[in-house]
Amino acid sequence: AAVATSSLLQITTYPKSASAAAALSQDAALAQWKASAATIDNLVNNWDTITKGGGDAIRKELGTANFGTDTSPLFQIDKAFKVLRENDDVDLIEFTEQSEEFSNVLAQADTMAYSANFAGGSGKPTPPKVYIDKAKKEVEGLQQISKSLSSLL
Repeated sequence: AAVATSSLLQITTYPKSASAAAALSQDAALAQWKASAATIDNLVNNWDTITKGGGDAIRKELGTANFGTDTSPLFQIDKAFKVLRENDDVDLIEFTEQSEEFSNVLAQADTMAYSANFAGGSGKPTPPKVYIDKAKKEVEGLQQISKSLSSLL
């Protein structure tokens, strides 16, 4: 008797437009960047009010800790940078160097804000304000880099 066999492997192909739709467009990446720069400016300008919420309030603004339904435009900003780098009008080397520096400083600001959440333990505790102040210096550095990046776009 013949045994019927069937393949369990299904191959699904997607039209190019479906995969392209998953990526950001230049316009969407630029809009995300502009909103990100405005978020950084707002954070610097309203630092005392925002930081009353502690380290997590800073991290939420930075897009590194997402709570609730609002997501900072800085969340996954590296994806927007990758798209913006592809623009023929952008100096690739300069933009890449500055966007990498931006990401490094963003990570440092996040680290300081995160540390503020756990400061003040037993022994000789470091007050949370020390880390919040360090985070502020990093965010002010982010603001300077963001202005420089914006001038390249």
